Amino acid sequence: MMMAATLSNAGRATPRIPTARPATLRDAQRQPIDIFIENLSADGFGMSTTTNFARGERVSLQLAGIEPREARVVRRLGLSYGCEFLAPFDMRELASALDAGTVLNGRFSSDSETLLTDRHDAQVSRLGRIAILLCVNVLLWTAIVYSLETFL
Repeated sequence: MMMAATLSNAGRATPRIPTARPATLRDAQRQPIDIFIENLSADGFGMSTTTNFARGERVSLQLAGIEPREARVVRRLGLSYGCEFLAPFDMRELASALDAGTVLNGRFSSDSETLLTDRHDAQVSRLGRIAILLCVNVLLWTAIVYSLETFL
């Protein structure tokens, strides 16, 4: 039998909003740690990670669209942790954090590189494809005839 999960707001100043997304946390030594954010509110967040944190330990959470935010671990249950922000989000920051997706690092081409790539991706007309096939066939048959003459 399946049961619906509900988030309790008992003892919380602001409601938690389920987020279910990966993020990066930095520990006191500023080392990056992969986490999974379960929920987020203006005052804190719930997360899962395989890294061990002690209650009271300070961490820093980086979310897309906002500056890194210092927090401290206030609870632990297995691999799940509850963290409280030292300085709560204002509504604009919270909305930005919830709207932003996962940050990806990539190398994006410049306009000149895009123009060069577009030239190489140009479609060859039907007549051009036929001409290329004919040239390749002539070259292959020439190579076959030449090799037969050399071996015979």
